[in-house]
Amino acid sequence: MKKILIAALTLILFCLFSFFYFELPFNLIRPVFHTDSINHYARQYNLDPLLITSIIKVESNFLRRARSRVGATGLMQVLPSTAKEIGPELGYTDYSKIDLENPDTNIRFGSLYIRKLSDEFDGNLALTIAAYNAGKNKVHSWYLQNPLIAVEYSDMPYKETRNYVYNVMRTYKWLQKIQKLKILIGRKKPEQT
Repeated sequence: MKKILIAALTLILFCLFSFFYFELPFNLIRPVFHTDSINHYARQYNLDPLLITSIIKVESNFLRRARSRVGATGLMQVLPSTAKEIGPELGYTDYSKIDLENPDTNIRFGSLYIRKLSDEFDGNLALTIAAYNAGKNKVHSWYLQNPLIAVEYSDMPYKETRNYVYNVMRTYKWLQKIQKLKILIGRKKPEQT
């Protein structure tokens, strides 16, 4: 009983301290949906499930029918052109936007695309996330003009992409901290990849 009380008090103090010192977004504490699909495809494509969760959070806030003004669809906001590019690799030759609203399909497409971008940018997380948002050709062009964007993403030319990378990285770091805290208080075992 004493151990539970100490753990609960520690969690409360951590959240309060984090909120005031680091501006913890409390909406990250709410339950995460589609964890089975996230974990499955993260494992399949050798990605951290917390990264996929962070991208989903920033892209759609877990709204499966989310649509952007440029036609990106679903949880991970997969563009039809991206789905067309990677679909055949996944055995999809004919699909519709409704298929991309299916959480499992959307997470599968988005996760594979993140894997491909990560490979293309030699595992650099900031460039991978930027390319997911702005497109790989633009990021390659930016990188050729200023190689420092690989470590200092505030130098990226588009404000939208800078903000996107910042928000995904911030969410990802918080989810990592929350996971470490859960492990410390014995509530969750680390994922085996």
